[in-house]
Amino acid sequence: MRPRQRMLALVAAVALTVPMLGACGASGGTTTAGKQGCAAYEGETISLVVPFSPGGGYDSYARMIAPELAKRLKSKVIVENQDGAGGLLAINSLATEKPDGKRLAIMNAVGAGGAAIAGAPGAEFGLDNLSYIGRVGASFHIFSTSAKSRFKSFEDVRAANDFRYGSTGPGAADFVNGQMLKAIFKLKAKIITGFEGSEENELALTSGKVDGMTGDFDSRLPAIRNGDHRPLLLLGPKRDPQIPNTPALLELDLTPQQRALARSTVDLLSFGRPIVGPPGIPKDRLTCLRTTLQSVLQDKAFTAKAAKTGRPINWMSGADVDRLVQRLLNSPPEFRSIMKNAYAGEN
Repeated sequence: MRPRQRMLALVAAVALTVPMLGACGASGGTTTAGKQGCAAYEGETISLVVPFSPGGGYDSYARMIAPELAKRLKSKVIVENQDGAGGLLAINSLATEKPDGKRLAIMNAVGAGGAAIAGAPGAEFGLDNLSYIGRVGASFHIFSTSAKSRFKSFEDVRAANDFRYGSTGPGAADFVNGQMLKAIFKLKAKIITGFEGSEENELALTSGKVDGMTGDFDSRLPAIRNGDHRPLLLLGPKRDPQIPNTPALLELDLTPQQRALARSTVDLLSFGRPIVGPPGIPKDRLTCLRTTLQSVLQDKAFTAKAAKTGRPINWMSGADVDRLVQRLLNSPPEFRSIMKNAYAGEN
């Protein structure tokens, strides 16, 4: 081939190759010309959605974290409150967002995640339809009675024929806990509902209108310390040093079937408060968000400040949250059946 012919052939080959490269970039997500990793967020605005109204614990966590993320990502991070459907509205919406990592949410994973497992009305997402950045915090729950109660131990509860368990209502964490404990231990217990909130339920326990309740450990600890309530069982993997004489659920002598249900119950409580994004965030951006969030939540000055304000950090990496989600997705059919009944209000 003559030199001029070779040159024309080369030009034609290049002309054919360029459109093909462009097409590959369009279908493959991030193009070579696009910014990757943390560079994609520099100068951009990121929304951190709180699925509840301003002023609560989730809102406090988000407003502590947002400026630290902004500083490290060299971006603007704004907090948005999107209340509705017990936290489901915001997560339903997030699951359909563009997967660029510019819209995230702090999720009530026990409530919203439980609803997804149960297939409850209003939950329009699956646990595998989210990107998990990392867990901000989690607290196991404590099963308590009144200090004046005749129930001195969890064994007393198991032997009872007329135990009254207080709950705010179907779908609530305390209702789910009650259903799980009844199923695991075949408790002869009646779940009493209708309390406006955990504080009203706590007052009913103190006054003897109900015999027991479960609640977030950190929230229930003051009533235990001041002598109003007696802790009988921690719904967790091991004892807490603040109440060393109280057994933990997974420490008990359980049958394989009981242990499987107990393990899934503890996994759900461990889910806690993760920060999540829509499905399909590119790996380079997801890695950036995960490492940046970890640098914030493992910063000693930040964690000390958070603890001082009553918002302790209990970090779990996004990869570990992924593994936790997989365990929940593979939970026993009986666990999912109990969850479904708990959200339907069956007592």
